Amino acid sequence: MWHHPVDPREADASAVTLLDHVAAAERAGHRRLRIAADQFYRTDDARIDDRTAAGLDGMMRMTVASVETGVRDHAARLLAARGEPALANVMRGARGCFDRVHAAGLFRDPALFGELFARVRLESIARALPVQLAEGPERPTMVARMAQASDRLVAAAAAAMLVAQARRSAAGDVGAAVDLVRPLHARIAWWVAATLRETAGATAGDRMTTVDAALTESVRRAIDPGGQLVPLEVAAMRLAQAIDAQPDELAPLLGEAIGDGRLVLFVALVARAGGLAFDRVRDLVIDTDGARLWVVLRALGLDRPTIARIGFALAEAEPARDIESFADRIDTIMAVEPADARAALAPLALDPDYHAAMLALGGRA
Repeated sequence: MWHHPVDPREADASAVTLLDHVAAAERAGHRRLRIAADQFYRTDDARIDDRTAAGLDGMMRMTVASVETGVRDHAARLLAARGEPALANVMRGARGCFDRVHAAGLFRDPALFGELFARVRLESIARALPVQLAEGPERPTMVARMAQASDRLVAAAAAAMLVAQARRSAAGDVGAAVDLVRPLHARIAWWVAATLRETAGATAGDRMTTVDAALTESVRRAIDPGGQLVPLEVAAMRLAQAIDAQPDELAPLLGEAIGDGRLVLFVALVARAGGLAFDRVRDLVIDTDGARLWVVLRALGLDRPTIARIGFALAEAEPARDIESFADRIDTIMAVEPADARAALAPLALDPDYHAAMLALGGRA
């Protein structure tokens, strides 16, 4: 009902224009993230909508509070066990690390800010997706069904993703586990430790080395890779790898993931099929412009109905996406040949630091 006949020559010309637009969108996406990080701290600027800003603030506070609880409580136990009850009591009473690390610029780190910002955006879109269960609400969700699959690798990966999802949903609880990759978790933990050290400073006196030893041991315990919990995004990528969707299986899987509200799994499936990093594809999904996502889907050879379903679902979830514009653009999207799409998107498969440097320099990437 949204199909409009288009002269093939016009569609081909539009396809070339779309591919050019993708290159520009890559550079613009990189700039937008830097601007978003700056604007979050500018109360007079509303480029980040209020809902996203509130969600981001909440996630920052929750993450710091969870890290603070673990580091503080363990350090207090160590100090008590080492014959420093007064310092242990000071440590137990320490609160309010967030305001200190926030003001000092912890979240101005592009990697940390980018991860939390992208999570907030993706979760917001996922919650607003229209539910389109293929076989009725009584049927288990796709990941729950996969957890019962005969393929043991798929079943184990699906069960792990369900656990990761439940843990993420409970992340607001005090002391909940922080499912960040180790470098980001470590950054927060060390800043929290430095803040707790300040709190203990007045009492510690010449026993500051004891405080430092306790805090250092507590941070290392918190970020020990042997005890690191698997982030939801990593669990989703492992499930996508276990599924190993073949070309003819990809479209129905993506359609079901969108209909089931499993946007994290949708991203992972696209990333796995395209040989791209999870965060690269996530950036495309949360970008309201959409051009790069459509070209990625064409690079995977997806058909018109599948791309249309995805596009309309995302537009319904986010009013900022112009559904009429997408309907008008569908012919242009489909005019892009998969081989041309793969060539246009080749920079996305480069090393992330290399690609970021290219974007920062304003090169054609």
